[in-house]
Amino acid sequence: MKIVAIITYLFISGIVISQNSYYFSNPLPTEEKKVQSVDKKWFGEYKDEATSRMYSFTPDGLTIISTQISSVSKKLVRESSKYSVKGDFIHGVVKNDSLRCVLEKGYYFFGIRNRDAVVYKNSTTQLTRINEREYMLNYEENGIYVPMKLAFSNGELTISEFDYDPSEQAFDFVQTQSESKINMQNVVVLSPSKLEFDQLNSRFFKETSSFSLITE
Repeated sequence: MKIVAIITYLFISGIVISQNSYYFSNPLPTEEKKVQSVDKKWFGEYKDEATSRMYSFTPDGLTIISTQISSVSKKLVRESSKYSVKGDFIHGVVKNDSLRCVLEKGYYFFGIRNRDAVVYKNSTTQLTRINEREYMLNYEENGIYVPMKLAFSNGELTISEFDYDPSEQAFDFVQTQSESKINMQNVVVLSPSKLEFDQLNSRFFKETSSFSLITE
């Protein structure tokens, strides 16, 4: 019985070990398609109402804006010289500014807006243009890339992430690829041709979220 258990364990371990993580040697579709920002007609802020996350596109690039919910107790505000509340606004959380707050169960809740510049001059993350309405956001990780597709249409932005089954050999059609072990992980780096990229683009990007234009 123990022998069977050991064999089963080794078999399962072998499956896990054989799973691949896929990256790309260069930004998709090609590095020559690199742009500083999207076309002017797509400029503005796009918001996901469910998460309040926003993507802001300007001539300078892309900034992702998110809101972190935090709180301080009513007792702390009362006893501390750092904080004060006037009406629906709390002072002292952000230097030289106030934040709208809500008092609930003895705590003042408020949102702190974070701005993360993703694409800018000389950024490691690269934005590339596929066509008039589609772009690739290529995140750099140790010299290799993970892509994410952005698509614009009629005041909407949809985001599709690179998606595949790690247990399958789904990318055998890509002729140029290399394999290595990084931190006990089997890493495959793909270098697709134009035709191979077209297959990747149509088959391996899954829509995960959508955003609506709120400001132009």
